[in-house]
Amino acid sequence: MLLTLAIFSLAIIGIVVTFLTYLFTPPPSFPTSLPTIPFYYTLLPLLNQTLKCPPTSQVTLYQQYLSTPLKTHGAVKLFFGGRWNILITKPSYIAEVFKNEGLYAKSGNQKKIPHGVLAQYTGDNIISSHGRNWKLYTGVFKPGLQRDYDPSGVWANAEKLVQLVKAEMKGRGWVDVNPLMQRYALANLSEVLLGSAFGTMEKANAPLHAFQLLIKPKIFDPIFLNFPVLDYLPLPTRQDARKLVSNFTDELVDTVRRGHEECDHEKETKNLGCRLLHAYESGLFTETQLRHNMISAFLAGHENPQLLLISALFLLADHPEIQQALRTELSTLDSNSDSSEKPSYNALSSLPLLTSTIYEVLRLYPPISQLINRRTTAPALLGGEIPIPTGTYVGYNAYATNRDVQFWGPDAEEFRPSRWGKSLDEINACFRRANAKGAFISFHGGRRACLGQRFALLEGRVTLARLLRVFRWDVEPGWERGMTPAGPLYARNLRLRFF
Repeated sequence: MLLTLAIFSLAIIGIVVTFLTYLFTPPPSFPTSLPTIPFYYTLLPLLNQTLKCPPTSQVTLYQQYLSTPLKTHGAVKLFFGGRWNILITKPSYIAEVFKNEGLYAKSGNQKKIPHGVLAQYTGDNIISSHGRNWKLYTGVFKPGLQRDYDPSGVWANAEKLVQLVKAEMKGRGWVDVNPLMQRYALANLSEVLLGSAFGTMEKANAPLHAFQLLIKPKIFDPIFLNFPVLDYLPLPTRQDARKLVSNFTDELVDTVRRGHEECDHEKETKNLGCRLLHAYESGLFTETQLRHNMISAFLAGHENPQLLLISALFLLADHPEIQQALRTELSTLDSNSDSSEKPSYNALSSLPLLTSTIYEVLRLYPPISQLINRRTTAPALLGGEIPIPTGTYVGYNAYATNRDVQFWGPDAEEFRPSRWGKSLDEINACFRRANAKGAFISFHGGRRACLGQRFALLEGRVTLARLLRVFRWDVEPGWERGMTPAGPLYARNLRLRFF
C-alpha cells in the first residue's frame, strides 16, 4: 500500500515538474542565441485582473520586458497562448517571413487551438488559412474589397457621427470615444462593404453592437487565452460562451441575408456581402466556411478602422498644431470643388498631410500590435543565423517594428507626419519602401497583406475630414491616460472634448 502511494505521489510530482519545466523554459530545440522573456510576462494582465489591480498598459509592459531584448537581438522566445513561440521585430526578419509564405505558413486558431472557443468563433477564414483554402477565400473577398468605393455612405454616417458627438457634448461635456467609434465603424462595414444595415448609428443597443460588447470579454478572457487547454473542460462559463458565439454568428449571417433578399447575387459582384452569400449558394463555400468568413469580414472590417480613428483622435488631441494644419489643408479644397461639404475621394486622397497623418497614426499605434499566427513547415534559418525547428509558431510585434530607429530615425517614438515626406509622391514612395523593407507592417505584408486597407484609408480620410471641418478637440482633463492592457492596441476608455 505504501509503495503504491509512493509511486503515485512520485508520478504526480513528475507531472507537476514536467508542466512547470514546460511553462518556465522553452523547448531545447529553440535557438539558444535568443533571449527568453519571463513566462509570466503575458500573464501579468491576468494577474492584475485577478487581484483587481488597475490594468497596466501593454506599452508599459513592452517597455519593461520586451523593448531592450528585442532592440538588441531582433527576436526573442516568448510564452503566449499556452506555448513557446519566436517573436520577431527586426525589419529584415519580418520581410523574410513575408516573402517565404510557404515556409512560414499561416496557422490560425483553428490549427493552434481547434478545441477553443476562439477557434469556434473565427474558424478557418481568409486571414488564418493557408494553401488551397486561402486561394478559395481570396477569390471571393478580393474583388469585393479592392474596388473603387462610393464614399457617399461613409459621408452620410460621418454626418450622423457629428450629430452624436454634439449630443454627447451637450449631455455631459465630453465624449466616450471608443463605443461611439465602434457603432460608427459597424455602420460603415455593414452599409458600404456588406450591403446590409446594422442600424448601429440609429440605436445604441442595435443587436449586433450589443452582441459584440457581450462577446468580446468572453472570447478574449486572459485565463483562456493563456491556458487554452482549459477549453477542453466542460465549464459552464465556456459552454455559455460557445452558445453566445453560435447565436452571434446566426444573427450576423441572418442580418446580411435579409439585406440581400432582393439582390441578384450573380450580377452584384462587387458587394462583399453578395459575394459571400453567392459563394455559399453556388456551392463554392460550405455553410461553415460562410459563417467563419462572415465573422472574419465583420471583425477586420470594423475593428481596424475603429482603432485607427480612436488613435487618430487621441494623437490629434495631443497635437493641436497638426489639427490646425490639417484644417488649413482641407480648406484648399473649397476653392477647387463645388461642394465644400463633400469633396471627392480622389480630392481627399491627393492631400499630402492628411495621408501622412493617417500613415503616422498607423505606424505608432498599429491596431494589431502583436500577431503570432505563422508556423514553420520545415527547419528554417531566419536571417541566415537563427535556426528555427519545424512546427514552431513565429509572430511579430508591429508596435516595435514600426518604431525601428534604423529605418525611422532617432525620433521614431514621436508623432511626426512630416517624416513620410512633403509631396504625395514622396509620401507614397516612403510607404512602399517601408513596406518592402518590413519597417511598416500595420497592414502586414507580402501576399498576405491586408486586402481591406483601401477601405480603411477611405474611412479614415472621410471621417477626419468631416470632424476637422466641424470641431476642434482635446483630451478631457479627467481622463486617466493609458493604453489597453492586452489585445488590440488603443487608448483605453478615451474621453475627448469637442468644441
